[in-house]
Amino acid sequence: MWRNGGDRYGLISIGFHWTLALAFVGLFGLGVWMVGLSYYDPWYNASLALHKAIGIVALALALAKFGWRFADPKPALATDLKPHERAGATAMHWLLNALIVLVPATGYVVSTSEGAGIDMFGLFEVPAVLGTSEGLRDLAIDLHYYLAYGGIALAAGHAGMALKHHFVDRGSTLKRMLNPCRRSKRRD
Repeated sequence: MWRNGGDRYGLISIGFHWTLALAFVGLFGLGVWMVGLSYYDPWYNASLALHKAIGIVALALALAKFGWRFADPKPALATDLKPHERAGATAMHWLLNALIVLVPATGYVVSTSEGAGIDMFGLFEVPAVLGTSEGLRDLAIDLHYYLAYGGIALAAGHAGMALKHHFVDRGSTLKRMLNPCRRSKRRD
């Protein structure tokens, strides 16, 4: 139940999936709202600090997810997927996994590019480890923006396809990510 097995995801993999999905969507929404604030808005500094700290937590969770994936490989794709769906799902997973690291990593570069660390909810500070560079900061700002929008589009497509497989195809894909105890019904 805790670990992946056979044709199902375990609780730990499911927890990583949904926690990172919620973090990605929440950070995207916070980021869109935040950039609309004026510098003098009372929420500006608080929302920026929250966005940075949650982004670092998301990056740490993404790296932990990859460590867990190494220790507990994911189950094979559902057998009820067509060949083109399997190829699409594989590509989508690779892209989303890259983005859950690249988006917060570029945010880290933006946030620390002037030499200041990131305050983690007043508990400690994540230090700036890269030197200051205006060119690197500008590149990271653009990458952070475009990767975040691309990631949210891919996440929407991912969710849409999961819903399509569940409600239209009556497949097992969504059930595997919702219930670790239930075995999928195979349609070979």
